[in-house]
Amino acid sequence: MQLVGSEVSVAQCMMSKITRSDQLSDNNLLKNIELFDNLSLRFNGRVLFIKDVIGDEICCWSFYGQSRKLAEVCCTSIVYAMEKKQTKVEFPEARIYEETLNVLLYETPRVLDNSLLEATSCSCSQAALSEGDEGFELRDRVQCIHVKRYSTYDDRQIGH
Repeated sequence: MQLVGSEVSVAQCMMSKITRSDQLSDNNLLKNIELFDNLSLRFNGRVLFIKDVIGDEICCWSFYGQSRKLAEVCCTSIVYAMEKKQTKVEFPEARIYEETLNVLLYETPRVLDNSLLEATSCSCSQAALSEGDEGFELRDRVQCIHVKRYSTYDDRQIGH
């Protein structure tokens, strides 16, 4: 899969039907399909999910970010039993979740709206206002929280 110049993170799942399989492998293949559907709904707009049903792989997940392949999770194993070779499908749910979250590290940062930046800025410092003879002071009680974003490669701030 070629993603030249792509800014979006991609999760691709290649699936095809097993010719000879057992009930457990069929159930695990269905679990992989269900997980793919759930993740594509959960991360819609943040990660592009592609289901490839034409390929040769029985079940294999590939994760891409910044136009390069980051990880691959193969769900098949070959088992030799009773003088015949069988292909088993596994369901490595934790590993698939881990790689999906890792690919989010490569997503393009969203541009913030100027009105949001102005509303959350610390330009209005704690000014004191007094009302008449009572000496009532009204202080700004909004505490500003600064969040620093760092790239995954070094400690330089992004966008500064």
